[in-house]
Amino acid sequence: MDKELIQEINYEISILIDSGFYYNDEILEIIEEQFIDEDIPLDILNNMILDRYNENISKQKDWEEKTDFDRLRECFNQINKEKIIAIHNAGYTIDEGVHDAFEVFHHLKSKNMSPEGFCFYNFQDIEVAINYNLLNIAFGDFTDNEEKSLDIGKKITNIFKINSFSVKWNEDINTRIEINPFKWEKSFDNQEYEMEGAFNSYLKNYK
Repeated sequence: MDKELIQEINYEISILIDSGFYYNDEILEIIEEQFIDEDIPLDILNNMILDRYNENISKQKDWEEKTDFDRLRECFNQINKEKIIAIHNAGYTIDEGVHDAFEVFHHLKSKNMSPEGFCFYNFQDIEVAINYNLLNIAFGDFTDNEEKSLDIGKKITNIFKINSFSVKWNEDINTRIEINPFKWEKSFDNQEYEMEGAFNSYLKNYK
């Protein structure tokens, strides 16, 4: 393999591992699919993943006892109590994240629950957080009601501020909420996140 290809693969592996959401087997599958035309030997990929994983474990020794992600997770639990679905790692793009939010909404409706809105960040947002120490949060309501969306944005922003995050938002419903700074430090913890995790978290936290 040429040097540029190795660098590109290592970068993608590092982002996936640093995100803290994927098993090594899942990372291998994602990388194989992403670089399907390169015919990379499996043992080489496994070694690259293992090397990056060990680097990540080493970095964790310098993390604060309570990371920004720990506080974010607490915020999301509090957001649930406001009848707002909160999804970690919701797809790769904003559109995919909105689709996931509506999927969770319909599942909750089947449980006779009526969420009023949603918020999430996607995998692209995670990559930005890892590289630039800021996290964007998308939000909205399920009826295209501007007044309700604005209220949801204010509730979410207030919860972040109460939990000592520095938040930038101009109270425009078409602008995402920015947490800046946000240091992405999340270890793989084998917990449920994404749609299934958001569904279970909502059931647990909203009363």
